[in-house]
Amino acid sequence: MRGKLQHLLLAFLICSFSGTLMSQKSLIKAKKHFELKAFDLAIENAKKALKDKPECVECHSVIAESFRMMNANVDAAIWYRKMEKLDNLPQDYAFNYALLLKRMGQYNKAKKYFESYAGIDQDLANLYAESCDFAKAALSGPKDFELNLYNASSKVTDYGPTFFRDKIVFSSFRTDFKRSLDKLNNSQIQDQHSQLFIGNQGVTGTINNVDFLLSDDEETFDYGPIHYAAEANVVAVTKNNFRDGEKQIFSNDLELALYTATSRSNGSFHNLEAFPYNEVGYATGFGTLNPSGNIMYFASNRPGGKGGFDLYVSYYKNGKWTYPENLGDNVNTPGNEITPFFDGETLYFSSDYWMGLGGFDVFKTNVSAGEWNVPANLGNGVNSPEDDYYFTKHPERETFYLTSNRLGGRGSHDIYIVNKAAEEEQLLSQVVDYEDVVPAAVSIEKDIIEDRGLVAETQNVNLEESIPNVPKSSYSDLFNTDVSTENIIEETSNISDRKSGISSDLASGTQDNETTNTDLNSNNGAIDFNKILPPKAVDLNKMNAKSISLAGAKRVAYGEIIRSNSNVYFIQVAALFKSQANMNVFSGLKDYGSLYKFYQSSATKVKLGYFLDEYQAKDILRKVKSMGYSDAFITYEPLNTASMELVELPSGQGNFVNINETTGISYKVRLASYEDPIWFDINKVNGMGTIEQWSKGEWTIFVLSGFASQSEAQIARDRAIAKGFSDAEVVIDRNGILENLN
Repeated sequence: MRGKLQHLLLAFLICSFSGTLMSQKSLIKAKKHFELKAFDLAIENAKKALKDKPECVECHSVIAESFRMMNANVDAAIWYRKMEKLDNLPQDYAFNYALLLKRMGQYNKAKKYFESYAGIDQDLANLYAESCDFAKAALSGPKDFELNLYNASSKVTDYGPTFFRDKIVFSSFRTDFKRSLDKLNNSQIQDQHSQLFIGNQGVTGTINNVDFLLSDDEETFDYGPIHYAAEANVVAVTKNNFRDGEKQIFSNDLELALYTATSRSNGSFHNLEAFPYNEVGYATGFGTLNPSGNIMYFASNRPGGKGGFDLYVSYYKNGKWTYPENLGDNVNTPGNEITPFFDGETLYFSSDYWMGLGGFDVFKTNVSAGEWNVPANLGNGVNSPEDDYYFTKHPERETFYLTSNRLGGRGSHDIYIVNKAAEEEQLLSQVVDYEDVVPAAVSIEKDIIEDRGLVAETQNVNLEESIPNVPKSSYSDLFNTDVSTENIIEETSNISDRKSGISSDLASGTQDNETTNTDLNSNNGAIDFNKILPPKAVDLNKMNAKSISLAGAKRVAYGEIIRSNSNVYFIQVAALFKSQANMNVFSGLKDYGSLYKFYQSSATKVKLGYFLDEYQAKDILRKVKSMGYSDAFITYEPLNTASMELVELPSGQGNFVNINETTGISYKVRLASYEDPIWFDINKVNGMGTIEQWSKGEWTIFVLSGFASQSEAQIARDRAIAKGFSDAEVVIDRNGILENLN
């Protein structure tokens, strides 16, 4: 018996040792695959190792980082959260997790993780923590640019747009174009590497206008990006090691190489020559030429730089390129500066270190007094929480192009057309598609709260809200003097600890406000407004209700209050440029959210929303597409009430009608008009009716509805006056148009 037990114990120890050995081998393979950028294999082997060693920190780290490198943000976040429960986390855990959270727009949470990294690198931690505040402020501001998807973008990675005369040239992993390769070369090369394509300029073209740039015997499946000199037949060519859908920039990359070539009349090129200063064991690429073709800017992680990829310049003199010069501290950082574009005056590039919104942001700079100026972030509209790079300019007009993997695209990376917002009417509607890993289905019935149309609590993680607008105060209207005010709005709690629906400051109508540091210099000396005015909802910028015309007012909210332009998700289902949109066509979507019209120049965009949760937006998008709206896609944008109109509520959440229908009139009570909705006190009218929020330009009009007759509305009006709304009046809603009663 004793011998049998010994044999069993020995067998158990052998199995345990064998399992441990297999786990170690799988982890070694996983780490090796990660180094080789074979992230899918790294994940596979790390998961094998976890079967025998479920608390393996290195295994979790390899999986989380692999997903992050593959731009699979949701999956990466799941594995990072699993690691929070483990001991002995890697030193860079907090920093890498924070980078991911920032790219997902979760700025408050990202900031906390950056700050927790201070014990390892305080300067770096402080810099990136500050960048989270910068990002929130930038996303709260207006957009100077309007982006539209280049309509030849595919469902894979399209990148590196550039121009050859009147044609756009770009690289893509698309496989819907087939080459006539012989059997020896056919294999799977087209599925693994990118090729160069040439097409029309973008907004008016179709997929039929795109074709291969190079012939079958010229394409090597590793070209891109390239850049043509506008006034010479010189082209800068980068040979790359990119993979579809994955990150393209690694600080320690050693497989990018730069070449120059001679361009032909059709945009193809020949006479390829290696740039003489390619460094063995380091990366050199992303070359851009000045119009004359004798100055080349490029990026490299060669020794002697500031850190990661730096930008360099080389001049073509006496038949050869000069030794590269680093652009210096005003441009380069310890991070990565990549994808330069020089139009002869301004240098555009992308960086992941200068103050930005997320991953790589686009910046611009030029030379002044012999030195490069400190780069300026191109801001909200061009940049996003994700990676934005390969910024380039059309040679003949103020139109730009870039590559981004932002939420809402058609593929892994997409090419976008960038116009200044005022020029949006020049654009045509883009057909777009959105494909991503869709999480498990969310029960719509459980997501919608019946009484007020708010999104219910789920287990999903929300993106952080951006900083709300600081209230404007028109002291000069009350006193004939200058004024300096600072309004501090208490920041809400961490988004991960809150509901994934409409936040309290947007929906409930409550928000803590504190006005401080108000110094007024007048002939009578300083005046303390905190003593003169009440501490809550000081109605400094309220206008007399009757002083603002109702003409042109649009309803933006029903049963809730939108107090700030926080960033949220919408699902865009149409963009119409020649009509105001017949909303009856979209009525079948009201089971999944409210329907809005957005008026932007000559365009009318129809959107479903809004959602604070990325997961929920993706789930709703999947259901919308299943109803036949195959071109629907997700947008992430501020709640700009000045340009939006609420047209129809979700089923069971109100019974007001589509404004395109003729349904007679209803009587309502206009309570007050404000320059900033933060001053409206919803508690004064609780239980008196349904709150509606209307917008007219920069003004917000609050209305009470739900009355069966004019007499009921009149009673509500009298009660509102008694509650302090001295300018309350009965108005008429005639088919979605507010009118005065008299």
